[in-house]
Amino acid sequence: MTQWPIQHLTADDLDAFHSASLSPTAHEHLDACAECRALVAQDSALVAALEKLPSFEPAAGFSERVMARVRPAPVLARVYHRQQFALAATLAIVLGASIVWSFFNRAELLSWLNHSAAAIGRTLWGAVRVLASNLTEQPWFASLRQFAASSGRVVLLGGGLLVGYGAAVFALRRLLAPPSRPVPHADW
Repeated sequence: MTQWPIQHLTADDLDAFHSASLSPTAHEHLDACAECRALVAQDSALVAALEKLPSFEPAAGFSERVMARVRPAPVLARVYHRQQFALAATLAIVLGASIVWSFFNRAELLSWLNHSAAAIGRTLWGAVRVLASNLTEQPWFASLRQFAASSGRVVLLGGGLLVGYGAAVFALRRLLAPPSRPVPHADW
């Protein structure tokens, strides 16, 4: 609620009224404003009417009827279990055949692994070289090299980044910390 008498009671103020936590300024406004008193009376009547409504519960046996509809048919369950068993058996046979082949062809397997490792290493080294050459050819790289030539500037930049990181961690900690006092209307 903004400063009285500019604005009438808001929905939050009505909730505060029902939970007996209305601010003194809002109480003053309520005493002086007939329109807000009428709104509080209507809201109180609505809350009282809602409290008189009966609570509904499901009929006896409701959960059993629902569960009877979602249980799979016995024939489908057997087919599903057969498919799972067939898949597991196929996987076990393929893995067993792979182990037996690896045992009898150890030299060929090692040559494949060494060749693959060498190819991956060459590819990664080529990617690093391409990235480095592309980076050094950029127009801003000369000014960055000139900036890094002075160790004082690098230390100053590193210190500034460290202070900025500390400030960001502190701000994040403040955002994630629970509030020190109760938050109004946070009953959920």
